[in-house]
Amino acid sequence: IDAFIDKLDLQKLGFNNTVHKSEGRPPYAPAVLLKLYLYGYLNKIRSSRKLEKECIRNVELQWLLQTLQPNYHTIADFRKLHSMPLQNMFRLYVQFLGDTGLLGKTTIGIDGSKFKAVNSKKNNYNQKKIDKHRQFIEDKTAKYLQELDELDKEENTNGNDELQIKKEKITQGLAKLKERTIKYDTLQQQLNNTDEKQMSTTDADSRSIIIVKSIVEVAYNTQNAVDDKHNLIVHTQATNTNDGKALHKAATQAKQNLQLQKEEAITILADKGYHTGAELQHCQQDNMITHVAYKEQPSVKHIANEFLAESFNYDKATDSYICPAGAVLTSLGTWHNKKGEANETSYRFKTYRTDACKTCVLKHQCTKLPKRIIQRSEYQDAVDINDNNIKRNPQYYKRRQAICEHPFGSIKRHWGYTHTILKGLQKVNGEMNLIMFCYNFMRTKNILGFEKMQEAIQNWTPDYNKVY
Repeated sequence: IDAFIDKLDLQKLGFNNTVHKSEGRPPYAPAVLLKLYLYGYLNKIRSSRKLEKECIRNVELQWLLQTLQPNYHTIADFRKLHSMPLQNMFRLYVQFLGDTGLLGKTTIGIDGSKFKAVNSKKNNYNQKKIDKHRQFIEDKTAKYLQELDELDKEENTNGNDELQIKKEKITQGLAKLKERTIKYDTLQQQLNNTDEKQMSTTDADSRSIIIVKSIVEVAYNTQNAVDDKHNLIVHTQATNTNDGKALHKAATQAKQNLQLQKEEAITILADKGYHTGAELQHCQQDNMITHVAYKEQPSVKHIANEFLAESFNYDKATDSYICPAGAVLTSLGTWHNKKGEANETSYRFKTYRTDACKTCVLKHQCTKLPKRIIQRSEYQDAVDINDNNIKRNPQYYKRRQAICEHPFGSIKRHWGYTHTILKGLQKVNGEMNLIMFCYNFMRTKNILGFEKMQEAIQNWTPDYNKVY
């Protein structure tokens, strides 16, 4: 840690002095706090208060920081204020890995993993949840008013102190419900003023994301691109969306970090969550050979020997399909828009059909409609190229899990970093880059050994122009 940080020009990466404005002490040098954070994250210590204690009692940190003992507030501020410099440092270390010969630069695996946000599920709202709470308030209010009417009738015939106490409790309950009504009216207004379908009140950038099957958490989805030679991470980015639109962006950034030109080819491995036609086409246009698991057919009941869309052969020259019975399905050439989330156009498609269905003897195996209709997406060529890559090289795709899951397994299971401790997408991005940097740093030491790694750091010349 000491050798690596002393090698860097931290000002070129964007690190500045952290000044404690409430007191007149001189600022700490960025190198001091950066060494402290690297030591802390490598030793499973992330809390600024715990790091402050370690500076006092830990002999290794006393040597590393030259007996300096920063306050926990100064430590916390450094991490919050330097999210971009931490990302720059991660990219610079990828440059070091490449210069040291630890990167293959031919195959990368891309995968995402969810890290819990500083926002409980209770403080995450969508329209359905707000409606549910407002309905509960209305029902509870109606019940209270009914009880008040009954108490008033009873009081007219037989007044006593006990009835008065009950009325006071109901009145207090109605006052609380009124406060809650104001709260949910405010939340409804905030939701109406945003294009999002949900909102979080503690960490506004966090989103409710499906973890696995029906398990949902308010979290960030961190995308990693991992080089296959030594399972070293070459790109990481925290997002608050699913994997569907992340492939091309992650792969492009990985190529930039690897200092590869656009015309240089690279192989991309990813699971079926990334199988989106537009993303596959953009990757292939940028000389990326995609091996993304194709999605299975929807889980609907099919009749025996039913002809699925895969049973129809497409002829690119005539822009037509040939059905299993030999009939030709043609298109009028009209593009139709497929609507996705928020009623936005997801992709375009054309429809193909034939009049031969009326007299076809195999129609009972094909469709119950008057004519069989085949839809072809504008991205179908890219999808076919990708799916053929998987079919021709099934063993090659199976390497994906060993490449991508290794870093996440080490970080989440061994180190216990299953959540973020910062709020806001930009700050979370800084912490994720710091975590992935520490993974790469530890793995480099395990691969090279202590002496060879220290020698590699001493002989390395950083190129800051290629970081941004």
